[in-house]
Amino acid sequence: MKNKLLSLLLVGLMSLGPVAVSAAVKPQVQPLSTPKRVLFVGNSFSYYNNGIQSRVSNLIKSASKWQAGENRYRLKTISGGKLFEHIAGIPLLLQNSQKWQWDVVVLQEYSDGPISKKYHQSFVDSSNEIAILARKQGIEPVLFMTWAYKNDKDMTQQLADAYTTQANNLNALVVPVGLAFALAAQTNPEIELYIPDIDGFNEAGQEQYNDVLKHPSVAGTYLAACMFYASFYQQSPEGLAYIADLPRAEAKRLQQIAWLTFQQFYKG
Repeated sequence: MKNKLLSLLLVGLMSLGPVAVSAAVKPQVQPLSTPKRVLFVGNSFSYYNNGIQSRVSNLIKSASKWQAGENRYRLKTISGGKLFEHIAGIPLLLQNSQKWQWDVVVLQEYSDGPISKKYHQSFVDSSNEIAILARKQGIEPVLFMTWAYKNDKDMTQQLADAYTTQANNLNALVVPVGLAFALAAQTNPEIELYIPDIDGFNEAGQEQYNDVLKHPSVAGTYLAACMFYASFYQQSPEGLAYIADLPRAEAKRLQQIAWLTFQQFYKG
């Protein structure tokens, strides 16, 4: 029955255009467990729109799976930050506590860090170091595969392969948010996943925007949250009541896209 529903969804999405969300590098770690206490570490990609941790938490609550006193989702970010900038503060945050033992620490690198000649090795070294620190405390690292800048199609594959390769090196889970963005752009280009950044103001006091679109809109953050929900619970977010004040039909489509990405990435 599940396979039939997936086929129907895939056919529906394919009618809107080509569907391809697979990465050249396949993930070696499958999502098999459900973390209750999660610490997200990253930058503005994670903290925009009231934070990825709050959006995932709301999805969990709307599924009646949130347990007070058991679940805990928190966020540590540095604006424009890279993972190496977090290392100094990580040991204290991950310190074992009987009250608040983290299950997972989610690592989100600078937007193009994993594919930048200048910062790629830093991404590898920093995620290696944080993974070692985490596992000493019994905490599993998870990589947050970020998305391409809008209209930069090559960046999607590059990021997907870089994140998946490093996750495989760490024997860690990678959550394919970037591939979900790519699928949404293919099938539902009318859903705006990005928000422009203000560069400054002209003499008339009018806002001037950067030509590069990379930060997430509410829809983009919601899609990312749906991808984490699907990966952490191995269940479709479709039908959950929490829609982040988005139009219901739009939220439903993003829920579907997250689940299809999950199926194709981990099972394809």
